[in-house]
Amino acid sequence: MQKFPYGESNFAKVSLENYVYVDKTPYLEVMENLHTSYHFFLRPRRFGKSLFASLLSYYYGVEHKANFDKLFGRFHVGKNPTPKANSYLVLSFEFSGIDTSTYENTLQGFLNNTKKGVEFFLKTYQAFFSITEREKVLTGTSSHEVLQSLFQLWRMQKVETPIYIIIDEYDHFANEIIAFNLTDFGDIISRNGFVRKFYEVIKTATMEGVVDKLFVTGVTPITLDSMTSGFNIATDLTMERQFNAMTGFTFEEVQSLVDIACADQTCDKPRIYNDLRAWYNGYLFHGRAKERIYNPNMVLSFLRQLQTNQEYPDKMLDVNIASDYKKIKNFFALKNPEQNYVVLDELLTKGTIQSAITEKFNFERTFTRTDFASLLFYMGFVSIQSRKGLDYVLQMPNYVIQGLYFDFFADILETKTQQILDTDNLQTAFQALAYDGNAQLFANEIQQNLKTFSNRDAIKFSEKHLKVVVLTLLNISKLYFVKSEYETEKKYVDLLLLERLPFPVNYQYAIELKYLPKERANEVENLKEQAILQLKGYLQSPELQQLTNLKALIWIVVGDDLEMVEL
Repeated sequence: MQKFPYGESNFAKVSLENYVYVDKTPYLEVMENLHTSYHFFLRPRRFGKSLFASLLSYYYGVEHKANFDKLFGRFHVGKNPTPKANSYLVLSFEFSGIDTSTYENTLQGFLNNTKKGVEFFLKTYQAFFSITEREKVLTGTSSHEVLQSLFQLWRMQKVETPIYIIIDEYDHFANEIIAFNLTDFGDIISRNGFVRKFYEVIKTATMEGVVDKLFVTGVTPITLDSMTSGFNIATDLTMERQFNAMTGFTFEEVQSLVDIACADQTCDKPRIYNDLRAWYNGYLFHGRAKERIYNPNMVLSFLRQLQTNQEYPDKMLDVNIASDYKKIKNFFALKNPEQNYVVLDELLTKGTIQSAITEKFNFERTFTRTDFASLLFYMGFVSIQSRKGLDYVLQMPNYVIQGLYFDFFADILETKTQQILDTDNLQTAFQALAYDGNAQLFANEIQQNLKTFSNRDAIKFSEKHLKVVVLTLLNISKLYFVKSEYETEKKYVDLLLLERLPFPVNYQYAIELKYLPKERANEVENLKEQAILQLKGYLQSPELQQLTNLKALIWIVVGDDLEMVEL
């Protein structure tokens, strides 16, 4: 039985130890045929970047030539090798795991990671360098000094094989710092900062023929201004259409993975496809790219558990992935929190935001709304819905990301109301909703939270904000798959609560929300009649008639008083 390589980032292990590998090797030929040799490539966290960087290392390193057929024989590039295969000394760096608590710790961590990469390089290619020479290189007291010494040694030894530098997670430590210490961040990327000096040394080495190729991965371009000031000949492949699916999975690739997971069991594949699309799909990295991309680690985590347990996992978002993505909270406090919260409000109430996408950030200038929206895009918290002139319409890509936003908004509710959400009462209400068909307890919870939400006038409370509050409360439970603005024959149901595997429920719900400020309370009966007609119309749609045990509700809120109507 083939294994799913969730969390595995070593290409050799994946290739040789019976893991499933979605073949991304055709991109090696595409990259070699580009007119540029120095590239950087950004994707959200847990999006397959490290595995791709490892693929490059094994494919181009001269030390792996003897094992080429074992490593690559079953893949596209093994049958169609490129001219540059196994023709480089590969120098790899990885800059995650650095202690960023102080500037000094960050500086030392960057140096340690640099030395780690250089030391591995010297051991791998020890035939080219003596022990004394190798030890001397590692005595450098700064990252750029260590790199300069290594390149000088390469020149002195007149090594004919050029160097391919692969840098994974180039911005990991910087992303950690920027969220809580802009002063240290500024010092690190300044003209005299150690990051810029590091890349200046690499640029000099490219000009002298020491370094022939460079590939850099990361999440955001927040340090690209520093990097490319020192290394301004690199090409950004991030939003190139032909590289849209270089990491991540297409639907066709997901289908092949589902076939493997279901090889020894009976699966409802159409439902699995629909659920995977809703939870993990939705990423687009070019406005005219042909296909939206699935987050690969999320898909692999799901399929690994489906294959092993022969049922859906209890949690559709693996805890390790969730811990990375929950860092969104730190970014909303960045530079201009009030401006950032306006973006959040627009995203939650409208479902989209419109913005250009910043390619390089300069934190010495004003941090604009466009900069913040762009950070959300690079980190995977929004993705491209469509183009609109020179701007993009950006949306939450999938249900996982939507859930994280509502988790975050729940924190905001608690901060504004200065009250902790009573999750015990909410869970009791969820149980009554799901198994007893009793929606009144949950309606009571909504009303209670509206009454404590004393700052709602400050955010221009409306029906859309009511929906955000309700969705935030619903998100606390994992019993339902909650769909907002569900389309039925070009009409939209406000909320649809659908059964979510592996949790069977006795009742599903179609819910219409209505809101009136207190001064318009006299309009409530007309609004109620309108809501009843709307909901009855929705219930006639073929999509809703297929649902079993569907209950129809109307929640009408006047000020902060809620009335429930059950059809």
